[in-house]
Amino acid sequence: MNLQGQHILKVEQFDKDTLLSLFELAKEMEGVKDGDQMKGKLMATLFYEASTRTRFSFEAAMLRLGGNVLSNADMNETSSAKKMETLYDTGKVVSQMADVIVMRHPEAGKVEELSKGSDVPVINGGDGSNDHPTQALLDLYTMWKHFGKIDALTIGFVGDLKNSRVLRANAKMLSLFDVKFVKVSPEELKFSIDVPGDETDDLSSVIADLDVLSINRIQKERFENPEDAEKHRGKFVLSKEILAKSKDEMIVLCPLPRMEELPVEIDGDAKCKYFEQIGNGVAMRMALLSKVL
Repeated sequence: MNLQGQHILKVEQFDKDTLLSLFELAKEMEGVKDGDQMKGKLMATLFYEASTRTRFSFEAAMLRLGGNVLSNADMNETSSAKKMETLYDTGKVVSQMADVIVMRHPEAGKVEELSKGSDVPVINGGDGSNDHPTQALLDLYTMWKHFGKIDALTIGFVGDLKNSRVLRANAKMLSLFDVKFVKVSPEELKFSIDVPGDETDDLSSVIADLDVLSINRIQKERFENPEDAEKHRGKFVLSKEILAKSKDEMIVLCPLPRMEELPVEIDGDAKCKYFEQIGNGVAMRMALLSKVL
């Protein structure tokens, strides 16, 4: 699968062989601190929704490859969006200056809308609760690095499955492999897409079966009534006691930010890979930018 010049908008664009190729390239990229592959290239990061890890890691990736960055972390307030410019026109305008655009938006489908106007590749940095393809890439890369494979793993999705674009993207991408899913959430927060696998609302009862535990906070910003989110707070806390029931080789993933579901007291456990994921994200985004450009 040739990614050169392609928009990266959704998980479904990838096939298994392309993923494995990207994992190998990302592993090579981990050793690149001052490269020149992107010398003379310019990336624009257009963020209509708050971000720390996604925006910074894309920018770090481009800079480590020798490219340069145009960055706007507050597009809704400081761009021509304030003057009612359409996303199509924004894409057309910015693509006259940059070689690649990375965009995040709180509404599903808006990144694709901008890409229709763009003359350069657009990469989806997250669109509402819909998709987050590069987060799925780095999550699977973290699994592959740890286990040397993804096939035959049992993956536990824990927390707000309904509103998490990350867990939705992970489930879709992992379906390319021979894996088993275990879904841990309350009835109201189950996946809104078809994800096969066992279901429970008791993490403690299934944690011993998992190879990967992918947990996410309650997505308060996605609820029509934010007060409804509060009733689910604290239901899925990965305490030291629960973590102790897991396999020695199990890993814990989280896209962050975290709330009470990941207490600081477990950070030092070797199973917890959520900060390591961030470095993996830089390497994976370096690999993706190299392929796209």
